[in-house]
Amino acid sequence: MAAAHGIGIIRRLNLVMRFSYTLPFVLASICGVAYGLRYSNEYLIALLIPLDVLFLAMFVNFSNDYFDFVSGVDVEVGKERFEKLEESPVFKDNELLKKVYWDGNQFEQGLISVEQGRMVMAFLVLMSLLLAVPILLHGGTLVIILGVAGLLLAYFYTAPPVNMGARGLGELNVGISFFMLVFFSHYVLSGVFSWEIVVFSLAIGLAVGLMRVVDAMSGYESHLKHGEKDLAVRMGGREQAVPVIKGIQAVFVVLLAAMQLFHPIYVILLLTIPLVIRSWRTMDAKEELWYVRIAPQYFGVSLLTMVLYIIALSARTFLTSL
Repeated sequence: MAAAHGIGIIRRLNLVMRFSYTLPFVLASICGVAYGLRYSNEYLIALLIPLDVLFLAMFVNFSNDYFDFVSGVDVEVGKERFEKLEESPVFKDNELLKKVYWDGNQFEQGLISVEQGRMVMAFLVLMSLLLAVPILLHGGTLVIILGVAGLLLAYFYTAPPVNMGARGLGELNVGISFFMLVFFSHYVLSGVFSWEIVVFSLAIGLAVGLMRVVDAMSGYESHLKHGEKDLAVRMGGREQAVPVIKGIQAVFVVLLAAMQLFHPIYVILLLTIPLVIRSWRTMDAKEELWYVRIAPQYFGVSLLTMVLYIIALSARTFLTSL
């Protein structure tokens, strides 16, 4: 774990806000906006939507860490993860795991106090609301409904009394949230319904939902001890959860293949398949800390899919203009 003292300002800020964890949120929104720009020329709104999502994503991650710390779960998870990881050559020799994988709860590390945490959450909500004003003027009542739904899903992911993550609904929460991020970033901007963006939104919802499943697996014993129900706990262990993970990921690949029905340029999305296969092999090999090794792989599948989609849309727009 990082120590609270002797850390530079930028490093401390990154550890507190976990900016790398906001990247999937922002990319998902950019995917929706990029598709929406096929039907709309509202460029200011197209810029504000991902920016608003950035602040909402920071609130989601930060409030999750806050309530996990208050409940005591992250203290146990931190011990379980890092006492094993710091002694393992798998972690010592892998800089990617160190940078991408969770570095410990910022409250437990002493990087920020609980009182400061409350102020940060209030600021993030305020910024999200302010940035939403011009989006609201553009999209009307739908934006209010989506905004309220998004904040409720974000807040009650770990906040009592709902605490969806502890009740076995965390993965579903994440999947629905990312479907909404992609689809409604498009729909709020353009007002146009399209099955093409629905299919892609479903694929991203599954991919990021699985990313959450995998991320939670390293804290299996702690979640079990505290009565929290993630997929691994519900299935009776990490190994027992693997067939379900593979099944959901197979549906994800089918959805990517189905994108070819809308335009052949989407064949580029299938470049994610080698990384999917690699994650399956890692799970099958069951080597030391395999459930930690697959975390950046699933993170990579989600991010690569969204980046490839943006590239495909750009190429499609260019080819159409010829």
